[in-house]
Amino acid sequence: MPRLDHVNIHTRDADAMIAFLGKVLGAEEGYRPPFADPGRWLYLDGHPFIHLSMVTRDDDFPPGMFNHVAFGFYDHDAAVERITATGYRFEHDAIPDTDIGQIFVYGPEGVKIELQYRR
Repeated sequence: MPRLDHVNIHTRDADAMIAFLGKVLGAEEGYRPPFADPGRWLYLDGHPFIHLSMVTRDDDFPPGMFNHVAFGFYDHDAAVERITATGYRFEHDAIPDTDIGQIFVYGPEGVKIELQYRR
């Protein structure tokens, strides 16, 4: 059964975003694997549900826009077969220092979803 794993938010000001999400959701900053790009992770109920990615940009995203939403865990081969049949572009990656692989799928209107699987 699919489940929502995390949301990724691009932010120019992590401290302000963390303060906001802490106040509104009760999210608390916690461990983040050593990715090459800067960012921070916020936990809800012991799970790193919100990932912040640090970006430099002049304008805010339009209201309602997300970078991606992740779902886990899937059977890799079955997921790739389903995705390939759709014709949508996808790419593989992995979370450093873990056994979790990632499939990023690029859909209509620029939406991006992540499917996670055990490597």
